[in-house]
Amino acid sequence: MGGSTVTTVCNFRIEVRPDDDIVELQADHRTARVCSHCLVLLTVHRRIHHMKVENVIAQMDERKPLVTEV
Repeated sequence: MGGSTVTTVCNFRIEVRPDDDIVELQADHRTARVCSHCLVLLTVHRRIHHMKVENVIAQMDERKPLVTEV
């Protein structure tokens, strides 16, 4: 009696993650969905490199993951 799991693609790693592990980031009318691990990476890099996360969100929103059938 296994239930189905809803999944979403992490826009940073371009890999499928469980939906409850995804955070939606928004900036300048753009949206990116990242997993909790990538959110930590973005946060650390932002602090160390003074990176503008808004620019990264825009780049991730423009990237469309490739979908293949197995």
